[in-house]
Amino acid sequence: MVDQSASSPQLLLLATGGTIAGRADKSTSLNAYTAGAMAGSELLQELPQLQELAQIQVEQLTNLDSADLQFQHWIQLVKRIREAFAASPELAGVVITHGTNTMEETAWLLELLIDDPRPVVLVGAMRPATALSADGPLNLFQAVQVACSPQACGHGVLVVMDGQIHGARAVTKVATQGVGAFQSPDVGPLGWVDDSGVHVPVASGSRSVPFATLALPPQWPEVAILYGCVDPPLAMVSALSHAGVKGLVWTGTGAGQLSAGERQAIKAWPGVLPLMLRASRCGSGPVHPCALQDELGLLPAGTLSPQKARILLLLALIAGMERAELSALLASVAINA
Repeated sequence: MVDQSASSPQLLLLATGGTIAGRADKSTSLNAYTAGAMAGSELLQELPQLQELAQIQVEQLTNLDSADLQFQHWIQLVKRIREAFAASPELAGVVITHGTNTMEETAWLLELLIDDPRPVVLVGAMRPATALSADGPLNLFQAVQVACSPQACGHGVLVVMDGQIHGARAVTKVATQGVGAFQSPDVGPLGWVDDSGVHVPVASGSRSVPFATLALPPQWPEVAILYGCVDPPLAMVSALSHAGVKGLVWTGTGAGQLSAGERQAIKAWPGVLPLMLRASRCGSGPVHPCALQDELGLLPAGTLSPQKARILLLLALIAGMERAELSALLASVAINA
């Protein structure tokens, strides 16, 4: 008789909290609940079907609303994934249960730091575990399916939500409610997962992992995001200049355009300018080079959202990159990726 457990894929599940581990007082409550109220081990106990897919080791890294994540949690997550892949060639992949509010940021951070062809899959839920028709159990089941699948190898860090498989660079949360809250603007999902299996019709190619060996320090540089609007409050720019921020992401209107007042505020910046990126508030479409903006030291963030541009800028600063190096990096990961 064949021991099925011996032939099942081995997975590491890192639980961090979120709505997928949320509890409410009533099963009809979709908004009034406590995120991160259940342990990762409880999620597996509620889903015995996972035993048919893989041998899963569960570790609880933290248990909170993803809006409360801090850099220390990212450091812990990166360290654990790197250690797990280095220590176990038999490990098929890693699944991370995560709150949806900042899931895209964590996915993009890991995409830039984890250099291994084995899948790292983030999954969450839009309804708490106690809700009628909770989406978490099926999302988690499908995330494990993806993490076990050879088709997922070589595609980098993935997000699995509502039956769709998204790549870390493009995925974003586009709705505050509803189970189909994640999309990949401009490029679409990489694939899907259903009863018949995992489907990734896009061939995996060479991946650029620019910070694969970067050691993450306990203290990270200050990088702020400014949001463009009609008659923007320039006092915020002044406050940031005096706070000594090391990096700044300007969320411009349209294709990343700054107002005349904002451009003047940059010219009046006291001392050395921080490294600056220019993104768009539109939600899709690229930000291209523009002489009027570029001459002020602003680099276009391509198709990166402001929050993802900030993560790239954070890591670039930790790595000690100068503007020219960051410009070259953006050309490979922010526009053409």
